[in-house]
Amino acid sequence: MKFLTLLKKELRESLLPIILATLVFGGFTMSSIRWFVHSGGDDYRFYAQHANAGQTYWLFHSFPLGEIGVLLLFASIVLGLTLGALHFGLPLLTRTWAFLLHRPVTQSAILGSKLLVGLIAFGVALGLPWSLAYAHIQQVKATGFPSNPRVFWEGWLFIGLGLALYLGTGLCAMTNARWYTTRLIGPVFAVFLILAVFSETSVLVAFELLSIVVAILLILLVATFLNKGSNL
Repeated sequence: MKFLTLLKKELRESLLPIILATLVFGGFTMSSIRWFVHSGGDDYRFYAQHANAGQTYWLFHSFPLGEIGVLLLFASIVLGLTLGALHFGLPLLTRTWAFLLHRPVTQSAILGSKLLVGLIAFGVALGLPWSLAYAHIQQVKATGFPSNPRVFWEGWLFIGLGLALYLGTGLCAMTNARWYTTRLIGPVFAVFLILAVFSETSVLVAFELLSIVVAILLILLVATFLNKGSNL
């Protein structure tokens, strides 16, 4: 019951960024799909003028998933930074860590409730709209050009990058290191992960990199959180 109480508290305090992320990303996604359906969801002939070949016609297949994917990456990064600062940075600024950590619950329960809310936020605000958008696009298409399943997993990879940034931001807030030493190692590590993922051509390898970095950041965050609690 104590863990559920903590979970409800974290959800309540995180409700505003979750709702904003859901409305912005979900609204843009619905708008893009509506435009796609209104346009027929079909292949369109566009007139192309070639200097040497003369006037020709070519088929152009329009998909809104590319635009949605760009917004998904941006929303994931913003949500990761916002939740990381809210869950771990705000108690530091308001000097409420001592009060929070000395409640009659374990430190693992406190950290677990924050991390679980983070997972719920990314899943509800970004993961669910992205999955529904991808599934709906397959139904409204009028021609037989299926979407590449790689696009779907790339979207979830973007969500994972935001989660890594969330952990990195939390690690930055929790550590006692100086700003000019190793305090920024969490966010810097997450940024290098984003660059590495975009330079990788294999989605499978990109997910492996993501898993390794998330595991490292999670271990560092747990160790730092528990150590901070023992020093208060």
